[in-house]
Amino acid sequence: MRCERSRELMSMMLDEILTPEEKEELEKHLRECVGCRAEWKLLKTAQRLIATTQPAPLPYDLVPIVMERVKAIERERVRGFSRFFRPQWRWLAVATAPAILTLAIIGVKWWRNPVPEPPESIYWSVHVTNAAEVAAAPELAPISVALSSIPFAGEKR
Repeated sequence: MRCERSRELMSMMLDEILTPEEKEELEKHLRECVGCRAEWKLLKTAQRLIATTQPAPLPYDLVPIVMERVKAIERERVRGFSRFFRPQWRWLAVATAPAILTLAIIGVKWWRNPVPEPPESIYWSVHVTNAAEVAAAPELAPISVALSSIPFAGEKR
């Protein structure tokens, strides 16, 4: 047996939870290993001292000290939680609520009415905005280009 395993078994033996086989295995190791035997004697002595020592009397003001500490921890916990509900943060909730509601409505509408399929054909429409400027300087003529899925009047699809 390795000494690490014997230390585990020593702890279990102090708590009296060893099986008879484990107890025999530990006792055999303690007969062979001087270091573990010395450690076992120290553990048994410590256990005996702890069992026979009277508990120290509690200070008379222990309960008020502990209760004050518990109240301080509770105040800190509540303060940390309520930090987001303070008046200076309420405006954020008031400001974001309409935006969230709007996004939810848009999302529902998109979910119910998916985006329509793009048209099969797209028509180009080019317009010259001022014919007088075109005659004077055709390269500077303002031109607008539009895309449309609606065919021109009289054009067959």
